[in-house]
Amino acid sequence: MPPELTRRRLLALSAGTAGTLLANPALRPAFAASVGKPRVIVVGAGIAGLSAARTLKERGIEVIVIEARERIGGRISTDRSLGVAVERGASWMHGMNGNPLAGLVRDLKLSTFFSNYDDYEVWLPDGERPEEWELEDAVDAFEAVLEKAADEAEEGSDLSLLEAIDQLDPGMLKDPLSGWMLSSEIEDDGGAPLSRISALQYGEDRGFDGPEALLPDGLGRVVEGLAKGLDIRLGEPVRRISHGGGQVVVETAKERHSGTHVISTLPLGVLKAGHVVFDPPLPKGHAGSIASLGFGAVTKVSLKFDRCFWPKETQFLSYAARERGRWPTMINLMPVSGASILTLVSTGDYALKSEAMSEAELQADISAVLGEMFGAEARPPEKMVTAQWSRDPFALGVYSYPAVGCTPADFNRLAEPVAARLFLAGEHTIFEHHGTAHGAFMSGERAAGQVIAALGG
Repeated sequence: MPPELTRRRLLALSAGTAGTLLANPALRPAFAASVGKPRVIVVGAGIAGLSAARTLKERGIEVIVIEARERIGGRISTDRSLGVAVERGASWMHGMNGNPLAGLVRDLKLSTFFSNYDDYEVWLPDGERPEEWELEDAVDAFEAVLEKAADEAEEGSDLSLLEAIDQLDPGMLKDPLSGWMLSSEIEDDGGAPLSRISALQYGEDRGFDGPEALLPDGLGRVVEGLAKGLDIRLGEPVRRISHGGGQVVVETAKERHSGTHVISTLPLGVLKAGHVVFDPPLPKGHAGSIASLGFGAVTKVSLKFDRCFWPKETQFLSYAARERGRWPTMINLMPVSGASILTLVSTGDYALKSEAMSEAELQADISAVLGEMFGAEARPPEKMVTAQWSRDPFALGVYSYPAVGCTPADFNRLAEPVAARLFLAGEHTIFEHHGTAHGAFMSGERAAGQVIAALGG
């Protein structure tokens, strides 16, 4: 995994006004009693919903959280069945300087492991290894194309990254080494195939400076800390959100919940599918933005082996497949947690294939790749944990991305109050930090602030 290649990483800008109420007690005065007894319903116990609920509770506002799954966390899903924490969903703290999640990690006294993106090794098809000059040439070509890609598109005549790259350097799309960088850096980062990502908008979001960190005990510990003391109702898929008149009513598969305001943190995939009815319907502007934004697929599989047959201390193993996106990134958990575990990621068009595979098919496909890389040294896995988010009915994908033709305004429109009593949150409502756990967290605080403002607080 080449270091700091994407524009998201190159543009490590400050978070501006993205402060956190949790981290600043001065921003948490007791809520005024003059508004009566507001009751806020938060739909979704992912990090956006928990952030919103925690902020409201700390202002003295009654709040309940309705969650479809039998667990909290949403697309943060830490699995411990392999003996150590492995992430089925979100993995990294992207930039620790100014990141609001960094403060929570410190408060919860969680250990961190800083990723070194220089620490990688690459394998070509059939187990061959590239020369150093080949890697350097491929990196130079990648950076040059990425720098010029946005220039190929203009406002009103957007292109996909695939089209832009094909115009700039068509050879990149046929070369396995270049394909590895395109898949591991862009398609993984964007959560979608090159053919669907906007050349004009990709990489125009922001990031936090500082190191990127994994949590050896899992990001799940962060959501557990946020959830402590909250009223969370699990196993209640929401069917309808009514927000007209003087109250809101959230109907689930089990019961009806009434309140004064509602914050919906439904993932973009669920909003696109229309599985939850809004009454009155969402305004045309919000509905149009939901339709315009992209929501992608990235398959993640963690495998435990009886022993480590790969370079034990190398953080990232990379496979430059003939078919772009076929397991280009492998995270070695040996340096992180001391376990003989590899977490593999497939991206782009190949992720759409791997999302449809059975566990047996996934294991066979990955074993074939590891066999090419390590020959007879490769071992069959003892256990496996899979994550195919587009098959999850309560997610229907991984995270949002700027699809061809959409603009930052489409993300930011979803941050605007829908109506007097309905507000949205989630990583898809904050362009500058979309596709990240910290973006989802920040959006929850923003939505809670909008409720507080509506209540006159």
